[in-house]
Amino acid sequence: MSRIGIFIIGVLFVMSVFDVTRTEERHHDEEQHHEKDEFASEFGDETDGNSFTQGTEEEHIEVREQSSFVKPTAVHHAKDLPMLRFFYCVSCGYKQAFDQFSQFAKDKYPNMAIEGANFAPVLWKAYVAQAISFAKMALLVIVLTGSNPFERFGFGYPGVLQHAHGNKMSSCMLVFMLGNLVEQSLISTGAFEIYLGNDQIWSKIESGRVPSPQEFMQLIDAQLAVLGKAPVNTESFGEFQQNV
Repeated sequence: MSRIGIFIIGVLFVMSVFDVTRTEERHHDEEQHHEKDEFASEFGDETDGNSFTQGTEEEHIEVREQSSFVKPTAVHHAKDLPMLRFFYCVSCGYKQAFDQFSQFAKDKYPNMAIEGANFAPVLWKAYVAQAISFAKMALLVIVLTGSNPFERFGFGYPGVLQHAHGNKMSSCMLVFMLGNLVEQSLISTGAFEIYLGNDQIWSKIESGRVPSPQEFMQLIDAQLAVLGKAPVNTESFGEFQQNV
């Protein structure tokens, strides 16, 4: 086998191992997912000019830039604030939204503890995604090395495998892309769930969208007021410019 073939095997093997590692990390976060309580507050799925529209799971959430923004005064006197927790779909690209919403909360409530974690898929999907990752890696090795494991089991030399051996580069790319596509469809949840203490204040899975920054701060203020941790009348969070 040529040096180019050996190099390609090494590159694809490293990429496949990386995919397996990511799947195991998402499976590890499943324990945190089971600790969440039942949905406490229901929100409609209506959208208006200040809210996000529903998109595909592959799209990244981008928080809109503010215009005429009035930064809220930090509430320094609030004590024993409940923890603000985010459970979001990492594979959907929602990490950026988590960072920005966390900063909004920190600006007003500097003493509030904030944490975020991946919203893991159901257990069977995580296992299937891991199995597909191993199968993908095995197929890549078979194609690149030109081996025929079917012959040992009395199946001869399938035509599909002959074609793959004759077109190694295109076959490997096809296997790699299809494998990743199936894995992503299994592990993507599209979640962006927000909890304040033990109470869920927003669910993208239920509402079909992510709250606007103004909605997000109003939800926190309202829940803290119910818990007696913050005054009911808070300052306006300002106006936000909608991206077209």
